[in-house]
Formats: sequence, C-alpha cells, structure tokens
Amino acid sequence: MKLMPATPIILIGSAWDRGFQQSLRKPELKRELCLAVKERLDMMRNKLNDPHIKSFLNKQLNFTKKYSPESLDEIKGIAEGYGLLSDDLFTYLHLGVIDDYIGQEDGCSVFAFENTSSGPILTKNRDYQGAHKKLQQVFLSSDPDWGGRQCLFVGSLGSPGAFSSGMNSDGLAIADNRIGWSQPGIGWLRYFLMTKILTDSGTVEEALNLINSVELVGGGSIVMADKSGNLVSVELGHGRVYVDRGMGGFVSHTNHYQDPELAKYATRTQSDPLSASSLGRLDKINTDPKCHDNTVELRSVSDLLKSHETADRALCRHGIDGDSLTISSVIFCCKTQELYFCPSLPCENDWQVYTLNQKLV
Repeated sequence: MKLMPATPIILIGSAWDRGFQQSLRKPELKRELCLAVKERLDMMRNKLNDPHIKSFLNKQLNFTKKYSPESLDEIKGIAEGYGLLSDDLFTYLHLGVIDDYIGQEDGCSVFAFENTSSGPILTKNRDYQGAHKKLQQVFLSSDPDWGGRQCLFVGSLGSPGAFSSGMNSDGLAIADNRIGWSQPGIGWLRYFLMTKILTDSGTVEEALNLINSVELVGGGSIVMADKSGNLVSVELGHGRVYVDRGMGGFVSHTNHYQDPELAKYATRTQSDPLSASSLGRLDKINTDPKCHDNTVELRSVSDLLKSHETADRALCRHGIDGDSLTISSVIFCCKTQELYFCPSLPCENDWQVYTLNQKLV
C-alpha cells in the first residue's frame, strides 16, 4: 500500500455549526450536492405524496426532535449552508427506508479483525451511487458537548455525521451495510444512531448497551471494533436486533440478514442480483486464506478489498451494467487511531492516511 498523508475537512462546534461549515469547506461542490438531493427526491415524488409515507415521516420527525435533536440541528445547518429546506434533507436521508429499490445498485462489504500487524481493524468497501464519489469526504469533527472526544467520519456532503463509517478518539470504529427492511418503524435512523454511538460510546460493549436501549427504524447492519479487540456485527430490525460476535477474532457482513427472523422481512429475495452478490462477497471474505492467519497483514486486507474474481464474488466493483460502484475503501486502525482511505476503486491503490487526536483550531 502506498500511503500519502492527507488532511480531513475539519468541522468544529455545535451540531448546527458543523452542519453549516460543510458548505464553507467545499463551496465548489454546492451545485452537485443540491442536484443529487433534488434528483433523489424527484425519483420518489409520487410515493412521497402517499398519506402513509407522509405520516411516517412526520412521526419520524417528532421522534428525532425528542430523542436526537442534535441530528436535526446538524441537518438544519447543512440545509442553510446549501440553500436547501431542512425538511427536504430530512426526507432525503430517509429515502432508503421508504423504498429500498431506489438504491438497488448500493452494496458494501464490511469486516473486522482482532489481530493484525496494526492491531484491531475495521474495514469497508463502500459501494454506492456514482454521484457520491465527489460528494464523499473525510471529516474530523469535534463538539464541546463531546467532552474532548474527536470523531473521524467518512460520509458525504449534505449528510450528517457517520453517513458511512467512522472512528472516535477512544478507538471505537463503526461501519454500516445497507439491507432493505420491509416494515420500518418509528425510531433511530441508522445514520443518526451510528453518529450517536461514536459521540457517546468508547467501547463495543457501551455501543451495544446504547443500541439495546433505543427504538430503531430497522434496516441494515453495523459492524464495530474497538482498540481492545472486541468485534461485533449487529443486524437491525424494528423491535429486534441480532448480534454476531464472529469467530476467531473475525467478523464480517454484506447486504443480507443472517438472522432467519429478520430475513423474513427483508425487501429482497435470494434471486435478486444484489442478494447473489451479497452472498458471493461474504463467502469470498470468509474464505480468503490470507485474511485468516494468526496475524493478518494490512497488505492482505487491501488485496482482498481490491479483489475482482467472478462478478458475484468481486469486492472491488466497477459499476458495469447497473452493478454497484465501489467509490471508496477504508481501513480503521483502532489502536493507532489511523484511517487508511482510498477515495476511489481500491484496485487503483490510491491510499491516503488520516489521524485522530489532532489539535484543532
């Protein structure tokens, strides 16, 4: 891996301040961000007029006001900075919950190791819409309410906090996978939950306690690792979660439920192309021999992230014929508090390194 030191976008202050600062840090991308939001909303315009959807979004807004007002404050700051309506941005963030098939090209592969040459790590290939390739950024955020804690977020302009993955200065790392859920309920949206975990928790166990104490919308999974080597994958439903601590210091997840009870309510069948890819990628991760040594080398991890093999088992995805596009790869090193970030296809070997615990001004 060729590593180049890189500087994150620094966001400091209250939730509103950090949201508003996005537009100041990357003003040249304002038009693309606004267009991305508009296009996604326009795709769903008919469905958004459905009384049941309107009722769901209204209840979600009231829930978020009560339990996660900081998420709304950040959204309001982002919206004001970009000249958007905060209600539109709130709706935009819920589109994947409303209809999984608007993002049918989205995937992601996530896995974590306890023992590597750099200590415990969490890694992810982010397979997402091509429009987010320019919008994705690495943010280093701090807030007076976090008690000195810093968070390194990998996300997208226009979205708050840990929109894809992140790590805090306690050495807790988190990354998500999209899994369609057919019965969304009122509760914590996954992106808001991931941010809350990183701002309030220092270990995997603290994060699990938080997850078990709240109501969830449902949908997706999150994988976590901390500097002590604790690993876990959590599948999210509404009223049910499934916890997998892996085996042999290793845990992995792609885009399907492994819990039979949650799988009953997945939006996609086994015959769906994304389901075939999800099963194939998970098998590729779980059977890769270099990634199951007593001590795993980071080069072996990056080799797996950039692997192509057959279409269904390829982790590095090139967006061919409507397939997912891998827009970035991350390796969070929990003990050294470094992020190795590839802002494109991992097979291009364009890796950058970011560090936590910086002096922010």
